[in-house]
Amino acid sequence: MEPNKTKKVKIDPKVFFPSLTIVGILSYLTVRDLDAANKVINTLFSYVTNTWGWAFEWYMIIMLIGWLWMVFGPWKNNKLGEEEPEFSTASWVFLLFASSTSAAVLFWGSYEAYCYVSTPPFGFEPFSVTAKEYGLAYSLFHWGPLPWAGYGFFTVAFGYFLFVKKINVMRPSGTLAPIIGEKNCKGILGAIIDNMYIVGLILAMGTSLGLSTPLVTECIEWLFGIPHTLQLDATIIACWILLNAICVAFGLSKGVKMASDLRSYLSIFVLLWILCLGGTTFIFNYFTDSVGIMLSNFTRMLFYTDPIRGGGFPQGWTVFYWAWWVIYGIQTCLFLARISRGRTVRQVCVGMVSGLTATTWFMWTVLSGNTMDLIHRGVINMPELVAKYGAPRAVIETWAALPFSTATMVIFFVLCFIATVTLINACSYTLAMSTCTEADGYSEPPVWVRVGWSVLVGIIGVTLLALGGLKPLQTAIIAGGCPLFFVNLMIIWSFIKDARANNW
Repeated sequence: MEPNKTKKVKIDPKVFFPSLTIVGILSYLTVRDLDAANKVINTLFSYVTNTWGWAFEWYMIIMLIGWLWMVFGPWKNNKLGEEEPEFSTASWVFLLFASSTSAAVLFWGSYEAYCYVSTPPFGFEPFSVTAKEYGLAYSLFHWGPLPWAGYGFFTVAFGYFLFVKKINVMRPSGTLAPIIGEKNCKGILGAIIDNMYIVGLILAMGTSLGLSTPLVTECIEWLFGIPHTLQLDATIIACWILLNAICVAFGLSKGVKMASDLRSYLSIFVLLWILCLGGTTFIFNYFTDSVGIMLSNFTRMLFYTDPIRGGGFPQGWTVFYWAWWVIYGIQTCLFLARISRGRTVRQVCVGMVSGLTATTWFMWTVLSGNTMDLIHRGVINMPELVAKYGAPRAVIETWAALPFSTATMVIFFVLCFIATVTLINACSYTLAMSTCTEADGYSEPPVWVRVGWSVLVGIIGVTLLALGGLKPLQTAIIAGGCPLFFVNLMIIWSFIKDARANNW
């Protein structure tokens, strides 16, 4: 029996309205003076990445150690709840992937390796042979077992609170009673922590929309000749919100699952399409060589801060990505825990690392391999495309350079569109659960709350797009990741303390 299924879920004013107000003020100040906002953004990004970048690197190491303890330690066979798993293994993995990634991965998968080639690590010469060899290797590092292991550890923590402790508050404060006390959790301190989390998550979601939307609008311009404007971006975001409303109206088991399954099958088809039509041999060779480079330089990449040379690569990329993983940690792992009910600790940890590493590596290998093959053969001039048209259009050209270009662009357009719907589904669902009372692992939040949050996230996406370029998007992640860095560690500490105290 699902004990809390009939409980009425309502918004919690002390969490819902303050976060709404903060985001509204930030949006207003940004739009009012874009130039001043960009100056603040550049200063903030430089300060955080250069002063505190080392802390994000140690955070990832701590999470990796925690994952190893979950897999091999005394809790490895404990179950997250007594029920049977809600989803089949295949649907579970599809939901894991769809809820953890958006169309932004299509952007980074196609563009990231080029960034590492044009601004390489370790003082390598840009566009040199060595720089090209490290292009995909660094992508595999940033999207490989290390960050997914951290998410596996975090997911177990939330699964414990949801299905073993059966808390009825799906937000950070609900997990912190073992270390700050029940009174503080329900008081001002708990409200501050929850609002930091919600504001950070909204910034992260706006960033994903800021990366995803230009891809869709550039596809439209390439296919139909409709100019890419901010108004077109806003129209696309409005369509996403409408589709999200339809999905959430059908609930988690129907609408969201159906969208994630469709997105996953279409992703597999697209990647196989590129693999067959593109430079198949080059892609396989490039992946194999890149795995070897990553493994042989793993510790160097993990601890790389570049204090002597001061080139800025680890600050601009590794720290940015680790902040990306930090800021999405609570939202993503709450959702992943929600869909992992009934599985053992080891199943969750190993399943997430193996399934998500395989899917993200496959995507990055095919997309980055295609880009690097086109550059290597001189089919496209990426530096010229980026300088003349911007990064999103350059990515579109890497897809359009494949055979059957029109069919390829139509397929990518559909995939970009659906991929972002699935991420908005997961984020709006979690935001709704986090801002409601009596919301537990068995409940469904009100539809209007989920749709309302997706509308607000869309507004943030348009605001970040108005700023232009990648730097505002990266800074939004960095700014949100800083406070959540400490909140995430508090949740882990609370989980371990409570599980030990209860002899779990």
